[in-house]
Amino acid sequence: MPETADPPPTIFLGPREIVIAAAPVRVKTVLGSCVAISMHARRLGWTAITHCFLPRAGAPLRSLQRAEALTYVDTAIELMWREAARRGASLEDLEVKLFGGAESVILNGSHPFQVGSMNVEAAEQSLAALGLSLAARSTGGRGGMLIELECGTGQVLVRNLSSARTGAIQETS
Repeated sequence: MPETADPPPTIFLGPREIVIAAAPVRVKTVLGSCVAISMHARRLGWTAITHCFLPRAGAPLRSLQRAEALTYVDTAIELMWREAARRGASLEDLEVKLFGGAESVILNGSHPFQVGSMNVEAAEQSLAALGLSLAARSTGGRGGMLIELECGTGQVLVRNLSSARTGAIQETS
């Protein structure tokens, strides 16, 4: 009888956190209006994922502490790209995926704003500014989602929490 391999260890990713892995691990996170961005460099055997909850820092990355930079989509993406480049990744190496950004209205005084769609927009703009394009995405909607990233392969399972539906992510072309 063939031996079965032990499953990779699982890490839960919370807001304002990043996981950078060169070994097979599974990363789980739950998203509502927050977004998670993953970068996978197959050639280098390297994967990173972060969980952000606000769109823009309004300050350069170099002026922020790491945890504060990971709060914001724009600076978290810049931090991930710098880490990827430091490890030898090129734009062509990276498979980038985006998740979350469910509709959620937050009142700022008497002025509502859609933080989920603002997070998605900030991610799209920040990635484009760096010359990175999305390989896949699962964004928007009205409910939360659970995502599971296999760092060894870059594959992601998305579970829609409002309907308990599980499915693949939308590949972009």
